[in-house]
Amino acid sequence: MRGQNSSSTSILVMWDEVPADQQNGIITSYTITYKSQTENDNGNVLVGHNDRQKELTGLKEYVNYNITVFAFTVKGDGPGSYPIVVRTDQDSK
Repeated sequence: MRGQNSSSTSILVMWDEVPADQQNGIITSYTITYKSQTENDNGNVLVGHNDRQKELTGLKEYVNYNITVFAFTVKGDGPGSYPIVVRTDQDSK
């Protein structure tokens, strides 16, 4: 998984398909969780099973976010990806 800031309030998150030998069934969706390291800003976003990227929007400016992707199957959620830290951009004002 990797991420990059796409603006002062958004981060583009990209990930690869889970290897077949690590899937606990057919993947039905992914959930991206994000949590600010310094602000009270966290949440999660559900994305489709064919998606490999998602832009997180409405974030705080110039803040580090811990981001993790979880794959879901009919049996429930699998282990999360190794978390990454991405900082949103500074406002261009």
